[in-house]
Amino acid sequence: MNVLRVDVRVEVPGFGVDATFSASNGVTVLSGPSGSGKSLTLAAIAGTLRPVRGVIHLDDVVFADVDSRIHVRSQDRRLGVVYQHAALLDHRSPLDNVALAVRDGEAALRRSSAMELLARVGAGSLADAKTRSLSGGERQRIALARAMAGSPRLLLLDEPFSSLDSASRAELRALLKELVAEHRLIALVVTHDQADVDALADRVVVYEPGRTVSASE
Repeated sequence: MNVLRVDVRVEVPGFGVDATFSASNGVTVLSGPSGSGKSLTLAAIAGTLRPVRGVIHLDDVVFADVDSRIHVRSQDRRLGVVYQHAALLDHRSPLDNVALAVRDGEAALRRSSAMELLARVGAGSLADAKTRSLSGGERQRIALARAMAGSPRLLLLDEPFSSLDSASRAELRALLKELVAEHRLIALVVTHDQADVDALADRVVVYEPGRTVSASE
């Protein structure tokens, strides 16, 4: 079983957060009010922010260790990331968006792998659609397929369903749980929506502004 361990302080001008928790296979929800530091923690794990103190490691792979001056680049951490807004390339097709994230192989093989992923997330029929015309739920399905394309060991999702209607949220929560179980992944989901917590969480890390206060199964 994979285990992610986080014990860091992360700061931006005017605010900082102390986060200490561990996460294993399944969905760990980072829950708490907006502005409490959940997304800052995710950014440190993703490698887009450097912590000012502490360590982050996944099994025996050290992502960050401030005292040892270790900071692994985001692209070398084997992460899949899904944001609140899918951040797709609107000038490329859904198939291209996913194929660009496949790590290895010739172009034809990458496109074949991308097509399989689109089918798995229920978006096979959208492969050649105009990306800018997709609904919010469709865009997040493409974003999930893209996140899986690099064979990640860790999925990071920041408010991934908050802009969707209730039916789309329910469908995508179920899909996420299936993907995490199938691939034996660790997924960290940032949310302040109690419905996400109830539907997704194998364990919960609760935040108050600037710190984690509890972690429970």
